[in-house]
Amino acid sequence: MPDIIYFLKCKEGNEKRKEFTQKILDIFKDQIKGKVFIKPNMVSHEEYPNTTNPEILETVIMYLQDHGYEIMCGDGHAVDERSKNVVDTTIKRICKKCGIEYMNLYEKPMKKLKSPRGFRIKMSAIPFQADSIISLPNLKSHPHFHMTGALKMVVGYFTKWERIKMHMKIIKNRWQMIAEANWLLMKQEDSPTHLTIMDAVQPMIHANEFRHGGEPVYAGHLFASNSPTVLDIHGFAFLKEYEPKYAGKTVDYIPYIQYAVDYSLGGPAYDLKEIKLD
Repeated sequence: MPDIIYFLKCKEGNEKRKEFTQKILDIFKDQIKGKVFIKPNMVSHEEYPNTTNPEILETVIMYLQDHGYEIMCGDGHAVDERSKNVVDTTIKRICKKCGIEYMNLYEKPMKKLKSPRGFRIKMSAIPFQADSIISLPNLKSHPHFHMTGALKMVVGYFTKWERIKMHMKIIKNRWQMIAEANWLLMKQEDSPTHLTIMDAVQPMIHANEFRHGGEPVYAGHLFASNSPTVLDIHGFAFLKEYEPKYAGKTVDYIPYIQYAVDYSLGGPAYDLKEIKLD
């Protein structure tokens, strides 16, 4: 059976993020287990659409609390962003409001991992302690990796040095590294279940942040799936309508997507299912 991407067409000014998020969590409730790690995208001090939309994050936290789950939440910010600049952010304030700890993953234990293909990565031990991971990316263009969406969220788990090596192209195959990290999180014995809720209401084009030249455009869609791979396949096709540098490009322009397909992490086929909200 093909993977399913659930989507909502939003009306500007009435995006219904809360209602969509609650509906998705209801659809996947049987796959969400025990201890849940929520992975927002908090790349820097800049707010949405650079970072996870606060309404989606708060809705996820409150839903999980209402259903009795143990919750963890955190990310590792961009290596070119000073830690002092991300001390007080909307994401952290929402976590504090809801009574949960926001974890700076750089300050938590790291572990060395090796994939079946011999690829070595050092990344946070925290997501491996979870029974389920709920990832909350924004769809964005990226100056170094062409696109940031569902699969690339794993970069937030890497050590600062791993991230520096990726961006400086010291690592032999930085594209493969993203897919290998996803495999380690998804395909090992007792791996956590995965759910991704992707905000494409205002995707960023040209770059992934305002400070790097990113520009939001109104596209008015929300997406969700338990396959980050198909979300990125569809996300590329969707963002292609807005991002000039994608003109004439195929999904091969994002090599880590093909690696993920090759590693049986989802796709390439998928079905779209529209969520209708009253």
